[in-house]
Amino acid sequence: MNGLTKLALKRLSRTARPYLKSAGLLQVSGVYNRSALVFEPGAERVVALAPHMDDETIGCGGTLALHARRGAQVSVVFLTDGRHGSSALATLPAEQRAAGERALVATRKREARAALAKLGLSEPMFLDAEDGALAECAWAAAGLRAILLEHRPELVYLPFYLEEHRDHRATSRVLLDAVAGTPLDFECAGYEVWTPLFPNCLVRIDETMPIKKEALAQYESQLADADYLHASVGLNMHRSIGLLGSRGGYAEAFHVSSLRDFREQHARYGAAE
Repeated sequence: MNGLTKLALKRLSRTARPYLKSAGLLQVSGVYNRSALVFEPGAERVVALAPHMDDETIGCGGTLALHARRGAQVSVVFLTDGRHGSSALATLPAEQRAAGERALVATRKREARAALAKLGLSEPMFLDAEDGALAECAWAAAGLRAILLEHRPELVYLPFYLEEHRDHRATSRVLLDAVAGTPLDFECAGYEVWTPLFPNCLVRIDETMPIKKEALAQYESQLADADYLHASVGLNMHRSIGLLGSRGGYAEAFHVSSLRDFREQHARYGAAE
């Protein structure tokens, strides 16, 4: 293990102590046994950021459901409105396209509410930045700041800053701008949707995988374009390799850091488009 990895693990064990079990180093296998901890979600105050409606279920739905079952206060914030989420609308005349986009936004919000209900979560919040243009949204950070100051999370889930989709990457910038100048401090848990990450944290989701599948199935308009359900289940099956003694199980993978370390890492590795 190189010096950078050792330093990252030392920081992780120090800053994430309330959330990650030190004994987790003995609970993972193979390549992860020197770099990943096993996290048991509890009753933390949690905010989950999803640039699009379905990202939260794909990336951390099983984990959020575990939090909810264990008494956590879980708030999900959708950052964009999903208006450009259907390729079929792109070929329509302008007026028809605008009407189709409004209908799609309503559909995606309805599906999101149904998905979160399956996970045992409460009514979501919608910032309604333009889909595909989160990085250019001048007011998203202020809207998110108000939510964070109200809910005072201990743990924030968001797409990892090296995700392939530009809205996913922009979520990190919005979060950092939102907390600038505030007393807010929390752990950041980067999740994977489009781009697999090298995790320092694994969550066993065998208990909640059935309802994660049910939740993702609510996104009928999304699944019409791509089989996200198949891909998500496959990734969670693969991640279970990192859990000692797992046979036929499922896991979600994260990169967890303190807000301070997240800010430094993002500046070094994730800030460039």
